Amino acid sequence: MEKKRILILDDEKEICFLLSALLSQMGFLTDYAYTLKEGVHKFEEEKFDLVFLDLNLPDGLGYTLVPKIREYSEDVKIVMISAHDALLKKIQSEKKGVDYFIDKPFNKEKINSALKFINFA
Repeated sequence: MEKKRILILDDEKEICFLLSALLSQMGFLTDYAYTLKEGVHKFEEEKFDLVFLDLNLPDGLGYTLVPKIREYSEDVKIVMISAHDALLKKIQSEKKGVDYFIDKPFNKEKINSALKFINFA
């Protein structure tokens, strides 16, 4: 069975490294990008099954990338992550077509909950 591919799009390198390590231990193939522009480039190069997408990136809001991600693959799952105004951002994320929302700081339990919710666990 082919391993699922996950893109982590967050400007905090530590988040990318830690989340990548956790997901890799769980058997997923991971890659990461630090800006919206880099994220688009990654999608142009390869197909992903899931994206962990930070809301606030140096070159814009993660929401703006959601329609573009869906153009590349309508089946891709999107988990939005944010450290600010969690309840408000969760509501806005769902309206923008995000599959799940996680507030920062997050832990292994929150990641597992997200993966179960989107049927990746």
